[in-house]
Amino acid sequence: CGSLYAVHEDDIGPKGRGRRMECSTCGNTWYQARDRLMSLNEGFQLVPLEKEDLDRIETNKKENRPLTYVGDCKLYVGNIPFRASEDDIKELFAEHGTVGAVSMVYDNETGRPRGFGFVTMRTKEEGTRAREQVNGSELYGRSLNVREANN
Repeated sequence: CGSLYAVHEDDIGPKGRGRRMECSTCGNTWYQARDRLMSLNEGFQLVPLEKEDLDRIETNKKENRPLTYVGDCKLYVGNIPFRASEDDIKELFAEHGTVGAVSMVYDNETGRPRGFGFVTMRTKEEGTRAREQVNGSELYGRSLNVREANN
């Protein structure tokens, strides 16, 4: 499913070479050998998946889709105000359907938003509805430009 697996030495047992493990997200099983365990580099930590990601994965399982599936309709969103966050964009589009993913583009040197991004809606119908409703609407005083993405 693309989830990261967090396995601690204690999960494998005190002795032996390893044991069969199961992903709590998708149910995938694998054999985890003790000598194949890796540790996190300093400063990194594992965090659990957010509820909306777990819900998306559960829906994908029910619909027999790849567990990483986020949607069929990718939209380009331009003229995004610099103070807008991905949550602001998601909230705006969620009024018109299920949002699979939001990705704003940031400047590599400054880390500031570049004023555009992409929203993936779960279905073509929701994407079309969102494009028609959000295109030209205002967010923090700027009129958004929404169209289907080229890729």
